[in-house]
Amino acid sequence: MNKIITLTTDFGLSDEYAGVMKGVILARAPAATIVDLCHAVPRQDIVKAALLIKSAYAFFPKGTIHLVVVDPGVGSERRLILLLADGHMFLAPDNGVLSQLLDTDTVTVAYEIQCKHYFLSPVSRTFHGRDILAPIAAHLAAGLDPAETGPLIHLGTLQRFAVAEPHIDAGQGKISGKIISRDHFGNLQTNIEEKSLKALRSKTDRRIQVTIKERVISGIQDSYEAAAPGNLIAIINSRGFLEIAVNQGDAGAFLGAGPGDTVVLKMVRAQ
Repeated sequence: MNKIITLTTDFGLSDEYAGVMKGVILARAPAATIVDLCHAVPRQDIVKAALLIKSAYAFFPKGTIHLVVVDPGVGSERRLILLLADGHMFLAPDNGVLSQLLDTDTVTVAYEIQCKHYFLSPVSRTFHGRDILAPIAAHLAAGLDPAETGPLIHLGTLQRFAVAEPHIDAGQGKISGKIISRDHFGNLQTNIEEKSLKALRSKTDRRIQVTIKERVISGIQDSYEAAAPGNLIAIINSRGFLEIAVNQGDAGAFLGAGPGDTVVLKMVRAQ
């Protein structure tokens, strides 16, 4: 069975960690296809990893196994879990890294991984990605029944974190949101979804104005090139959220902004 396994970690590429996990998988499931989704998640950044896996998984075929190792609590009593959602399988520590999936109605079941006979031996206290999660991913790819990985978990007991919701004031034509992530290019993603803008676009004599760090950006554009190189721009990104960028530049550095900073979107009268 030729299953796809994606890897998402904060390991970087300067050490052997990601490569060793692939070796463990291929030793047990040589027909598996391994996809490096991302190994550059900022160290121990559970929020960034959660947003990443939520935005990426659906572009893979049903049945794909997604292995997520961003695990500040490795070696502690935190659980390792297998989550089934939307026809996909997710292996990860129970630390909130799958929060964005838990907040959807696609989750079917979760198991606590306890099938020790599949683990590497001895199990390192600092590398459960290699010694536990990678072998389980391989056995799942080779046909292991998910129910054999361990006991069922009540979904309500799984760890979660909440991403702040934007405040929408349709009467005032205003949305107050937050920056929730910064990507490799320095682009700043907000928590304001494109669909939220529909509540503000009822008046044709208004235009959108975006304010961040006392800088005002006029309008939401269709491409980065709508702004001159080095200039700020607001755009709807590939994840469907409002993004603040600098054409051919780094918006985070330009503004001195990052996760947690406030963004205000407002409809103002067209000139």
